[in-house]
Amino acid sequence: MIMINIWLIVLVVILLFVLYFFVRFYFKNRNTEYEFTSIINHTFRTPLTRINWISKELEDINISREDRLQYIQNLNNATNKLLEIVDLIVGIKDIKNNNGFFLVETSFRDIVEKSISRYREDITKKNIEFKISSFQTIPLLTLDLKKITFAIDSLVENAIIYTPENGKILIDCILESNNKLLFYIADTGIGLSFYDKMKLFSRFYRSKKAILAYPDGMGLRLYLSRKIIESHGGKIYAKSKGLDSGSVFFVELPIDHN
Repeated sequence: MIMINIWLIVLVVILLFVLYFFVRFYFKNRNTEYEFTSIINHTFRTPLTRINWISKELEDINISREDRLQYIQNLNNATNKLLEIVDLIVGIKDIKNNNGFFLVETSFRDIVEKSISRYREDITKKNIEFKISSFQTIPLLTLDLKKITFAIDSLVENAIIYTPENGKILIDCILESNNKLLFYIADTGIGLSFYDKMKLFSRFYRSKKAILAYPDGMGLRLYLSRKIIESHGGKIYAKSKGLDSGSVFFVELPIDHN
């Protein structure tokens, strides 16, 4: 009888442990699924709503040619935003496939300058003091142009989005003594907490201040950028003195990466 009671106790303990881990696993995945669904719903809904509204406006035969052209441009922008979102989602899978990398010799400075030119309008609208230092003589790097461009665009766009009006952004790129390229972008934006710095490059992570500043983000760009940089044999990290104290993002890439 005592033996049976002992086995019953052991069985109950085992069942409790199994139940505990099942509940943790179940709700953890439900939370992840809920979070992902919420992000997708919100991120897709914004451009789709805009496309729907613009389409209705274009049905008005009385609008001027100038307004029609502006609506068409806005329609293109919203469509491109949707395509960008799709690329981000697909990128989660494709970024892990090294066979999908197409390496070419390219100028890193050209990548940075073209990235800045793409966001010139946003820089002007926010009256941001934007400086790019004279890069030292940087040799050509062997990179996947499309993927590295995505990573640099993400850093430039984030700096602009999270830097308030009349803020400052500085970009520089130097050669280090260990035969590595060090690129960094410093801003006077919302900054990072200690917790943010630990979670920053995790999939779907966005700080509360980031969500308030830009609700449409998905928390994927920095995650994918880290994967891209690491796949090139480099590393990416960020520093900040705290919230509302700006931040600096660093990218290190080997010069002789093959």
